[in-house]
Amino acid sequence: MDVLIPFDSEVRTFDTLFRQLDVRKYLVSGKEKGRLRYNPTSMLELVLFCQMEKIHSLRDMAKAAQNDVRMMWLTNELKPSHQAIKRFMDDILSCQIEEIFHDLMVLIIQKENINTDILHIDGTKIEANANKYRFVWKKAVEKNKAKLDRKIDVLMTGLGERYASEGLLFPVKDTYDAGFLSKVTDFLGMEMKAQDVTPVYGKGTRKTALQRAYDEMKSYTLKMMEYEHALSVMGSDRNSYAKTDPDATYMRMKDDHMRNGQLKAGYNIQIGVSDEYIMHVGVFQNRTDYMTMIPFLESYKEAYGVYPRWPVADAGYGGFLNYRFIKNNGMELCQKYGMYHKDTHDKKHMLDPYRAENFKKDNKGNVLCPKGRKMVYLHTKKSGQKVYQSPSCLRCPFAKDCKKGKRNRRIEINEELWEYQKEAREILGSELGIELRIQRSVQVEGAFGVLKEDFGFRRFRRRGIENVKFEIMLVIIGYNLAKFHHRQERIVS
Repeated sequence: MDVLIPFDSEVRTFDTLFRQLDVRKYLVSGKEKGRLRYNPTSMLELVLFCQMEKIHSLRDMAKAAQNDVRMMWLTNELKPSHQAIKRFMDDILSCQIEEIFHDLMVLIIQKENINTDILHIDGTKIEANANKYRFVWKKAVEKNKAKLDRKIDVLMTGLGERYASEGLLFPVKDTYDAGFLSKVTDFLGMEMKAQDVTPVYGKGTRKTALQRAYDEMKSYTLKMMEYEHALSVMGSDRNSYAKTDPDATYMRMKDDHMRNGQLKAGYNIQIGVSDEYIMHVGVFQNRTDYMTMIPFLESYKEAYGVYPRWPVADAGYGGFLNYRFIKNNGMELCQKYGMYHKDTHDKKHMLDPYRAENFKKDNKGNVLCPKGRKMVYLHTKKSGQKVYQSPSCLRCPFAKDCKKGKRNRRIEINEELWEYQKEAREILGSELGIELRIQRSVQVEGAFGVLKEDFGFRRFRRRGIENVKFEIMLVIIGYNLAKFHHRQERIVS
């Protein structure tokens, strides 16, 4: 079969690169019973080369192993079934995929001399393998939980009146939890046994007052457990999740086949690109990109040992927390922020005397309004912004000339953020900054375009955030291997 494989075939490029990896450390498994498994090294070659060839389905992999000469040559004619490939991926490959991904990238960095100082960062939303119409919303859960609390109030008040003569207290609370309700339910159940009350159900039967109270409390307890579980799944950062994939969050996608702005369950995929290679990937449940940057950069350092010097990103990432983190860790501010275009192109806005950044200070450090009157400090927000107010706008003799003279003007000042934004404007406006911005849009958007169009990766097949991360890493390994082969072809030609 070696004669049938062209010298410039992608399988030869893959084989040359694969032989330089120490694959033994990835394929260690515990003592096994039963029949011997297929050769794990050949199985790993099969799975990774299939990703390079844009083959993602298990059945298509098994079919390629039986019919594709390149696969036969690569794996010594290994012909596993799709179930065997799935077992290998689930039992061995899934827990080692991150290490394989980064070891492969370290090898490509050495061969291609990739400039890892520059990392172009961006994100996209990929639809989850979840039902579009089976969802849970935090606001609805909180609203229904509040209604349930009020129903429990009525029941607890009635129980308190019934058992007041026995000295038992049934407290009425602002909110209840399932643990407390379970104790009350158990007490009522013991009371039914003590009073020899036989539960009755169905038509033509009449429940006792004690059984009605027991049945109501039991149903309230189960419903409270359901609400608490839903809130625990969402946590403090999410406002929804899909019932068929609880790790997926409902987001607004660019792909809107119904054209009605419908939200769909998905994941926020963040990638970092250097010299056209995807160096790092992160899977997040956040609907926006802003809160993903810090954990993404931290995981990048954990993988490669250093932060990139130039983490280039668009305006969705520019903000106080991200800027402070970047400066504290020795990186450069090459990320736009929300008002970047206005602050660099709109002269009227830049010179506006009523813009908070243009307010002056006197010799004592007091903030002065455009008419020279002292602003009074009120408080400082958690985000670090100091709030000032002018208490004399209505009595100010210049009120008619001031466009904010109808009310007491409040401004927010964050000098640390302004310094960060000023530095970001200087870097992005320089010759290097312009080139970084151009390359970010070319490289990251280009990578997403290839993944979605050429690789056909528009929806996850697996469920759960760990399985989703495994799936996206496999696809990106295939992307990087294909990129490496195309570059080798260019060098040869």
